[in-house]
Amino acid sequence: MIKTKNISEMLTSLIEEYRFNKNTLSKYLEITEETIDGVVMGNVECLLDDPALRLKILSKAGFLYFGAIEDKDRQLSGFLEVLVSYHGISKLTIAKMAGVEENDIDRLLANPPEKVEIEVKYKIAVTVMELRFWLKDCELPI
Repeated sequence: MIKTKNISEMLTSLIEEYRFNKNTLSKYLEITEETIDGVVMGNVECLLDDPALRLKILSKAGFLYFGAIEDKDRQLSGFLEVLVSYHGISKLTIAKMAGVEENDIDRLLANPPEKVEIEVKYKIAVTVMELRFWLKDCELPI
């Protein structure tokens, strides 16, 4: 079970435990490094007053934090699901592009994902990363 954390704890964990670059974090969250330092110290009042912007910052920080702690097979399965469901790319197409069998894609899409050989998983992951990179402009912004 994942323990719920507030934004101060998430940012602290990203910076201290995962050694996330603060400058990159600042650009991604669209806030200054000084604001990040303030939030890490527990001062969430230094965040913007606009509730929509606060939610956007919290969501983006959560995406990074939960991405760090999430099971990697589940993450790969989730990204595969976006390609299949949102972009309408067939499992067969992804399998052919990755040089694997379609049933390997099915096994990763199972809930929970089934065991797949590491070499096969690597080929699928590289293909998924490439497709998501090229198709990112077709997805709705956060």
